[in-house]
Formats: sequence, structure tokens, C-alpha cells
Amino acid sequence: MSNSDLADRMRRSVMDSFERIVDSAIDNRADALIISGDIYDDANELPSTRMWFAGQLSRAGIPVFICRGNHDSSASWDQAIPYPANVHEFGTEAERIEINDWVEIVGISYSEPHEKRNLAKLLSGDPSKFTIACLHCDIDTASEGYPYAPCSMADLSGRGVDYWALGHIHKGGILSTRPYVVYPGNIQGRSFKETGKKGAYLVKVSDMNVVSADLIPTQTYIWENLTADITGKTIEDVLAELKEKTGRNVICRLTFIGHGDLDRMLRSSSDDVAMMISERLGCIVSDISVKTTSTADLDSLVGRKDMPAAVAERGLAVRDLGRDDIIDIICENKMAAKYRNYYEGMSDEELRSLVMDSIYEVLARMEAVR
Repeated sequence: MSNSDLADRMRRSVMDSFERIVDSAIDNRADALIISGDIYDDANELPSTRMWFAGQLSRAGIPVFICRGNHDSSASWDQAIPYPANVHEFGTEAERIEINDWVEIVGISYSEPHEKRNLAKLLSGDPSKFTIACLHCDIDTASEGYPYAPCSMADLSGRGVDYWALGHIHKGGILSTRPYVVYPGNIQGRSFKETGKKGAYLVKVSDMNVVSADLIPTQTYIWENLTADITGKTIEDVLAELKEKTGRNVICRLTFIGHGDLDRMLRSSSDDVAMMISERLGCIVSDISVKTTSTADLDSLVGRKDMPAAVAERGLAVRDLGRDDIIDIICENKMAAKYRNYYEGMSDEELRSLVMDSIYEVLARMEAVR
């Protein structure tokens, strides 16, 4: 699959995931749908996207509550394509809305993309009601490096809020259960920084208490970093193990470790191996990293009068040098010299491993290690 094909599929996958969220809300007879900001990046919001999203909110057929975050603090088509009547979008000052006799929702939207206010401190609940807070914020203990609407976990306690429905952090999870503090994360992973299942939380409440809060996976693709040990294994053995971890709609980056006869094949034909794994297992192999060694004894090559022996002999000699000498040799290459700081940041073990990888790579290409 080409990069452009994958990019097109990823764009569609986000919409498919949201459609499944609406399906789940309908199937579970949810009382409300809460969306805590960053619905889309305003720079990428096309009229067709806005129209599609408004249509999905209408299809949900239940009250929908939205607050805006850093990516959608303003939107291009608010007036031209308004949301349907079942949608309430919170303004830039705190608001309180009663859903029924015993449940209320409070919320607030960003006033600017880089919101500096502590919005959590502006929200509070009625102690006589079950209060849900709809908020896009950055909690210090869960921050991913974008401190907009910054707050702490302490700011969320003692405010009469029973469930904080939060947006902003792409990695979802339940941070607290007293009160409930929940980041659902984004609804479709977009890279290997966003691995695992993605979706929305289905929350059930009874007698003023949260009975359950379960992630409902709705993603089309799952990104996974997988490791396979080749030691003592054939390719069929490796495929059988990977089959348990992959499947259709899994995008994986494979790292091979260990030592064995597969080393030469992985080094000399990694693209073909990636294609074979994709075809056999139905997954999408994005990248292969080979950190294996051969069963061959490099020392046994030393002393022979052939090219493999020369490669092994010179490589092992470089491996045994001091780190500064190794870096100097690497940086004799003009392209590598541009990244000298990177090599200087490597540990002694990482440098020697790099040398050994280079030896095995060259020998594999010559098909000398058997």
C-alpha cells in the first residue's frame, strides 16, 4: 500500500470511527453524547466535513453537548452550516444545563487557541445533582506537552463535579474515580505515537453514582509496535506468533531481535519479508527494524583470505576501539558527519551495536553468513 493510499484511508477512518460512536449511542440508548473539544482542526475544516458532522449529530437523535478546544476554538462555517437543534455548544463563560431532574452538565469553551485560563476552576456542580463537566484542558500529571487551559488534579476535586469528561490528551484513560476524571483520547490513532484501541467511553450512572465507564473501541486501524524474536525459529514460527498479535486493520512496525538463520533473510530482503507478512496476516507492515545477529561465528572468518573475512576482521577491529575513535570513523562519511551530535549521544553499547549491525548487514548482502 502506498503512503498516499494509507493517508486517504486514515482520513476516512476518523469519520468511520465517529459514525460507529453514533451507532453505539443509538444502540445503547444513551441519554446524551458529550464531545470535549478538538472536533477538527479549523485549518482543515471543509464545508463538506462540517455538513457531514452536523448530519451525524442529527442522526444521533439525543442531546449533544460540545465544548471547544485549542484546535477548534473558532470554526469557519458556524453561521453557514449551523449544528442541529439537539446540539448545545458551550460558550466561553461557564454554563450549567439540566438534563433531567437529577443530572446536570456544566461546561466552557476556549476563548482563544492558546487558552491560558484555568477553566476547571470556573466550573462547579450542584451537590444535589449528578454533575458532568465538559472541558478541554491540560492536567499537569497527564500532559503531553501542550499546556492549554492548564490545571491540576487538585483543581478537579471538591467542585461538586461527579464526572469530568475531558478532551485534549490523545492517550485515553481513567485518571481518577473519586471524582471520575476521564480522557477518552482521540477516536482514531494516526501514528505509532497513538497505539492501541481508540474510541469513546460508555458511562452508566445509577443512584447518583457511576456504575461503569467502559471504552467502546470504534477505530478502523490500530497502530502497534511489535517485537519478534527469531532465536531458534523458522519464518513459519515467527508468523504464527505474530498472528496472535496482528490481524486486518492493524498497522504495525516490526522489530526483530535474537539470533538465528533468519538474520540474513531479514537483512537482505526486508521489503519482501514485509510484503509477505502483510499478505499472510492481513496487517499493514509499515516498517521493519532488524536488530538480530546471525548464528555464524564472526571470529571464525578472521584469517581467511576472502572478502567476508576482510569485512569481519575490519569490523571487529572497529568495534573494539574507544567510543571517540568509533565516532571519528563513522563521521569520515560526510553525510554521517552532519549528525555527529546524534552519535555522540549514543552509549558505548549502542555504538558497538551499530558497528555489529553494519558488519552483519554487509555480510548478509554478500550472502556469506549461512
